[in-house]
Amino acid sequence: MWLPLALALAVAPPKAAPKPPAPAPAAPAPTIVEPVVAEPPAAPSPPPPPPAPALPMPSTEATATVAAPPPSTRALSPWDVALQLGLDVPGAPRLPMASTRVDVAMQLSLPSQAFASVGARTGYSYVAGDVSVVDPVLGVDEHALLMAHRVPVRLVGRAGLRGDDGLAVGVLASGGADVALVQAQSFGRVAQTTSFVPGGSVGAFVTRNFGDTMQLGVVGEWDSATVDLAAAAPGLSGDLSALRLALDLHFNFG
Repeated sequence: MWLPLALALAVAPPKAAPKPPAPAPAAPAPTIVEPVVAEPPAAPSPPPPPPAPALPMPSTEATATVAAPPPSTRALSPWDVALQLGLDVPGAPRLPMASTRVDVAMQLSLPSQAFASVGARTGYSYVAGDVSVVDPVLGVDEHALLMAHRVPVRLVGRAGLRGDDGLAVGVLASGGADVALVQAQSFGRVAQTTSFVPGGSVGAFVTRNFGDTMQLGVVGEWDSATVDLAAAAPGLSGDLSALRLALDLHFNFG
């Protein structure tokens, strides 16, 4: 009875070794719950500053007024000295000659851009010419000669307008007596005379400022004076008139 049991046990396959038990799953990490700390309320931001009041925009006229240069306030000098160097073109058929003039004048204050001056004039002019003359009684002299030195002693006045750019235009006139030293020869007669003769001039001028005390320009005038030569030099004209074209240089002072 035991033999069959032993054989059965011997023949039966061995039992598999029992499997080790599966490891237990890892326990989940504990969740740490941090306490919620309430943050202090943020300080309220200051209100924005009120906008600055808008400044009124300047008008175009005001801007133009500010940007415009101030008007000239140069005071008028009380005295003016004018020096002229010119060329005399005689009305009679004689040679053109150089001449000079010196004017010393007191300037007058006038409104706006107007100006004027009154003063004295002197200078020097020379006339010479060899011309043919005719006398009703004596006939013809082909080589009548006249030489005349003339020094004007006159009053002179000027008036005009001056622009903002320093350009001035105006008129002038002079009148008085001229000292004339004359040598005349015609029909064999020679005469020398020194006399005061009436003299005058009228003309116009243009000048421009160069600095505060100097002006430079040009002047044109008809200058007249006549010497009586009827008895001393028959047939010879004593007209010493001429058209003067001159440079005009002014100095203001005082």
